[in-house]
Amino acid sequence: MTTTSPPLAPARDATETLTRLSALIDSLRQPEDLTPERVSQFTGIAMPRVDWPSRNQARIGSQVLTASWSYEYIWKLNDTTRLPDLGFGFDQLQEEVNRPAMTDICQFDVAQFHDALLRMGYRHIGSTRRESPARQYQRELVVIELAFVGESGESLETIGHDCVKRVSVHFLEKYVDLGALK
Repeated sequence: MTTTSPPLAPARDATETLTRLSALIDSLRQPEDLTPERVSQFTGIAMPRVDWPSRNQARIGSQVLTASWSYEYIWKLNDTTRLPDLGFGFDQLQEEVNRPAMTDICQFDVAQFHDALLRMGYRHIGSTRRESPARQYQRELVVIELAFVGESGESLETIGHDCVKRVSVHFLEKYVDLGALK
């Protein structure tokens, strides 16, 4: 007789949210490992279908986390490779001119996420910048992009304290050591 564990409740705070995302990332070895059902299993967030502007049906799940912040998972098939992509991001709840401080969601910060990825066997392969600075990591077919921003603009300490803003998970079609291509 096999028993299944009850579904997880959504995370109570940012640390639990990012810890669950880290566990999901650690479990990924091949594209078949990243399904909407597995995202729900690890995160406790339902991933209902939504109409997506491209030819894909995407799955999006979100949860309010604090008075100022929510988070969202977006799962979809990559338009080019048809392999699964997962996006995670913290979003501010109210449209404000200034971004609210990320203090409530920065207890599990970029340094801790970086260290967790290295313990999982990922290698830091580069850095980039889109809407915010980001670091790229790779383990076999899995590529992670970790985007970050300063906790707030109030002091030098909080400007320099990097908080996770966005995490993207992608798969390569075949193994290519992206770190060796520099």
